Amino acid sequence: MINFRFHLISLVAVFLALGVGVAMGASFVDRATVDSLRGRVDDLDEGYRRRGVELDATRDQLGQSDSQAAALAGEGSEALADRLTDVPVVVLATEGVSGDLVEDTRTSLGAAGADLAGTVRLQPALTDPADSDLAAARQRFGLRGNAADVRTRLATDLGVSLALLSAVPPEASDSTTTQAPTGDAAIVPTPTDAEQARAYIGALSDLGMLTVADTDTGGESRFPLGSGFRYVLIGGADEDPDAVLAPLATAEADRAPRTLTVAEARPARPTGEATTTTADQPARGSLVESLRGGEVADALSTVDDLEEAFGRIAAVYAVAEQRDTGRVGHYGTGTGATAPFPTVPAS
Repeated sequence: MINFRFHLISLVAVFLALGVGVAMGASFVDRATVDSLRGRVDDLDEGYRRRGVELDATRDQLGQSDSQAAALAGEGSEALADRLTDVPVVVLATEGVSGDLVEDTRTSLGAAGADLAGTVRLQPALTDPADSDLAAARQRFGLRGNAADVRTRLATDLGVSLALLSAVPPEASDSTTTQAPTGDAAIVPTPTDAEQARAYIGALSDLGMLTVADTDTGGESRFPLGSGFRYVLIGGADEDPDAVLAPLATAEADRAPRTLTVAEARPARPTGEATTTTADQPARGSLVESLRGGEVADALSTVDDLEEAFGRIAAVYAVAEQRDTGRVGHYGTGTGATAPFPTVPAS
């Protein structure tokens, strides 16, 4: 006869053995899993370390490349030397373009031997005028129309003024006007000669719509003395080209072909970084796209990467190309570009 106590002890022993076996097995599996995971983590850590070393080396290489490119676009550059000797160049820029970029552009032009005649900055009173700015402009220039019409007219007549002072004498042409009939001698008309062009630019300066600096002239002059100027017009990639830049450039290039280079600029890329492009930025070339496909595409040059050293070199070569051969081009990597870079002239 089976003793119940013996049977109970046997069952307890069986379950105890099972528990011990499960516990030992679980400990073994857990240890193997932990070892495996630790090995994977170590592999990943080593991979990240290698990638970090590679990225650091890449940044160093990009930094060296940037430094070399900056030297090519800077003072004493053999790549730029004598490309624009004694060519009078005026740099124009919207107010949103950084002062550092304007100065870097002037440095590149100066390294090419250009006569840096002056710097014109277009102010918010022109590019994004308040009601008071528009009222003052209507009174000073005898204009009628809504805000967009007045702004476009001011930009167009500024382009006409620049053309009248440009390297190529403009051909006489009829132009429509939105000026109100008036006998007021204080009204500044659409310019038709160099003297009126200077008066028009001076009136814009009086209204705070632009500033003129970096000239060696003084007194009542609001623009560099003389004529025969070529122009580099800089705008920001995030600006609306139709507001001021496009009508200004179209008017100047239509009346004085192959004297203007329009350049698009993005925020400066940190040295050694591959890009600063973000998803919310407009596509490269968006600022100059309408000019590249417009009616004056064969009368002006464009560059869509002025913030890069090679973009500033391209701008210098574009000005030289216009002066030397009468050709124009649309350079960079953005929409509508025809080549990354102008053909390098023979030494």
